[in-house]
Amino acid sequence: MDDNDDDFFSDDGFDDLPADALLQLEEDAFRATQAEKASQPEPSTRLNKISRVASDRRPANRNNATLQPPAQLHTGLTNDYGALGVGELDAEVFDYGANDETAFDETITFSDPRSGRRDDTVVEDGDMEVEGGTFYSVMQRERQVLTEQLQWANERHTHMESELAAAKSAAETKAGEIAIIRSNQTKIMEDYERQLASLRKTIADEAARHKEEAEAARAEGKMLATENAFLKQDLAEEMLRINQLKAKTRLEDKPPLTPKKTKVLPFRDGFDDSEILAVSPSKSGRSKRVTPTVTGKRRRGLSQGSPTPLPLSPRAEVATIELDMSDDAMIDVATDDYPVAKESIPKREARDMRVVKQILNHQSFSHDKPDLEVMAELAFPSEPQRMLSSILLEETTKLDFGNYAAEHMHVILVLWSRALKEKFYKPIPIFMSITRSILVIDTKSVLDVVDDLVPVLQDSGDVNGIPRFKHSPVSRQSFGQVRQTPISHLEPLVDSTDALGVLYQIACRCLGVDRQLENFWRHVRYDFVLMMLNCSQPISDISLTLSLLTTSVRPDSFGSIQETEQDQHANENYIVDRVANLLSETPQPDEGQAPYLRSEICDLRLEALSFLMAVAFNPISPSSTHGSLVIASHPTALARLIRAMHDELDALYSFPPERDMHASLVNDLMRLIYSVIRRHPQEANLQSTLCRVAGGKQKFLVALTRLAFSEGLVLEAGIEDETVEMAHEILDDAVNPQEAEALLEAFPHAKLDAGEMKE
Repeated sequence: MDDNDDDFFSDDGFDDLPADALLQLEEDAFRATQAEKASQPEPSTRLNKISRVASDRRPANRNNATLQPPAQLHTGLTNDYGALGVGELDAEVFDYGANDETAFDETITFSDPRSGRRDDTVVEDGDMEVEGGTFYSVMQRERQVLTEQLQWANERHTHMESELAAAKSAAETKAGEIAIIRSNQTKIMEDYERQLASLRKTIADEAARHKEEAEAARAEGKMLATENAFLKQDLAEEMLRINQLKAKTRLEDKPPLTPKKTKVLPFRDGFDDSEILAVSPSKSGRSKRVTPTVTGKRRRGLSQGSPTPLPLSPRAEVATIELDMSDDAMIDVATDDYPVAKESIPKREARDMRVVKQILNHQSFSHDKPDLEVMAELAFPSEPQRMLSSILLEETTKLDFGNYAAEHMHVILVLWSRALKEKFYKPIPIFMSITRSILVIDTKSVLDVVDDLVPVLQDSGDVNGIPRFKHSPVSRQSFGQVRQTPISHLEPLVDSTDALGVLYQIACRCLGVDRQLENFWRHVRYDFVLMMLNCSQPISDISLTLSLLTTSVRPDSFGSIQETEQDQHANENYIVDRVANLLSETPQPDEGQAPYLRSEICDLRLEALSFLMAVAFNPISPSSTHGSLVIASHPTALARLIRAMHDELDALYSFPPERDMHASLVNDLMRLIYSVIRRHPQEANLQSTLCRVAGGKQKFLVALTRLAFSEGLVLEAGIEDETVEMAHEILDDAVNPQEAEALLEAFPHAKLDAGEMKE
């Protein structure tokens, strides 16, 4: 056939085909392809790819060809599908021709889908042969891949469902817990609000009741003061009326009388007896008892200068034995008593006026004008529109204590406390100076406000005392470190030494009255005392604190008074521990100040030792052993006393200028240690006590040996013989015979008897 014949297509062969041949062919093709896909899903992409490949390889011009489908396709089409619409099917014809002359005479063999055979054979004009098994294996592999992917997806879906269920369960659990917590919190908040409301109501009721009581007391006081003023006024008016009446009676002219005959008067004094009686109407008209006369006896004339006094005053007789209730007698009594009352009232008022003038005109040492004028220039930061002087005068006028000094002191304490709370320290030196002045002018007024004054003075001491304590070796911030307190942490306007000085003056004023002294020490905080006994405080403050503590020594206790016996015992142990440490510690000055002199340190240690001796040997009750028992039972007190004695001996052997002080310390320390051990031999266990102090046993042996074998020459000239004897006795009890022999060999010229040591 010529090549040009390809350009022409003849459909004569289609005309010979039956009318339904094409439809049958399309149905058979659809069944061969789509039926397999329906029973066994396969990817459509590969079929589409094969269709595209077949379409691409189909020649554009074809010759007349004869399509002869197998017979079984007709039966399969009829049996399986029946009558189908032509428009519902779409058949594709695959052309595998290798050249343009190839006619459409491929033979496609389809197997019955129900037979389970999947062998398909595609035959091209001898150029290419495709086996059905290869295509089937590819389909199987793709199916296996899809099956694995589906299985993995199912497993993932199952895992995600389980995680989702677990998450939902956890969320529900958390939601339940949150609901329970919220419910409990709501209940707690409701209870808290209810308790708070109840507490506020109680406080409000108490405040209202207290206010009503205060108002009632104030009103009653004002009423009593008013009544007292009215009574004084009535008394003054009545006395004035009586005086006027008496003056009028005296000045009345006598009525005209007939002149009497001159006669000799019995008294021979030149006065008329009737005039004398008229002038003194208070005298009783009864005749006085006179000595009976004897006939012929000469009477002795009366002498104006007789030294014999009257046995009783007429006024005393009337007042105590026989009261005359007549008007004249009452007038005389009132007249005679009134000048006394009239004289005492002005004296008291004059004294009060002097006190008021002294207080208002008081001038502090650091100012050149009165304190009231200085306070007129100061105001609290929270209330700058009101000057301190205005507040002072206004609050003082509202009080009525009957004593201006007490009223003034009360208002000063209120202003002082407010200044400390607001950290407004400028007026505090003025308040301190006024307190000292009132303490001198009227001590009783200051003692009446001890409950408020003592806490304010302690708060003033805390202003600089607390920063110094924080830089001490015993503080948590600088434990074991010796640091000086920076000046920037201190307030120069608040002098802790002045505060301690006022406290000491008040305590000395209370020494004579046990009730006032106990009340004073109930308001002294124990932590304030311990803080002021620290080595980082100034020496002047420590000395004042020791002097203040000396006033607290009582027959059965010392220091501040606590509520329970256990707290009191602990407080006393703390005080003994702190004072015992002062015997070996070196006080540290503030930053920028010169170190303390050795003489100042020795003075401080002597004061500390004096306090311990006052505790051990109670000056109020010498038979009391409470203080010595506290020292003996303290875990480390005796060991620290022995260590201090050893250090003082070392200092004494260096021959310093303060050797007399060191010798006094050694003698007093030995006397205190010996007395405590002899009083309480069971409680004073030296062996266990010395183990608690570093080098305690060694220092004990060295110090006691030095004292026991001391000859009192040159360096040891200040050591007393009594001290040597006490050291002998303590050393005898502390060493064994072997140690005693070794000591004798070391000190051959000792005064100690060898036989006594061996025993």
